[in-house]
Amino acid sequence: MPVARIVSTCFLVEGIADDRDVKAAMQPLFDIFASNGLGQATFEIVPGEPTRLWVKHKDSVEPSRELIDRALARAGDYRVIDE
Repeated sequence: MPVARIVSTCFLVEGIADDRDVKAAMQPLFDIFASNGLGQATFEIVPGEPTRLWVKHKDSVEPSRELIDRALARAGDYRVIDE
């Protein structure tokens, strides 16, 4: 039986600037993860750059940018942006 590989997808996010923002944004993401085949997530905040949201998932799953964007918007003034 083949074993699914775990990979990560990166989304650039605007509006996440500190630990308070991260805490607010994580719950709506967790709410959608299991039902969409997504695993863990982490935010990488680098001053002067867009925040990176890393989402782990099986290689057979492609995270939806729109789904992530909607979940973030429910948490506050956060949004997925283009590079």
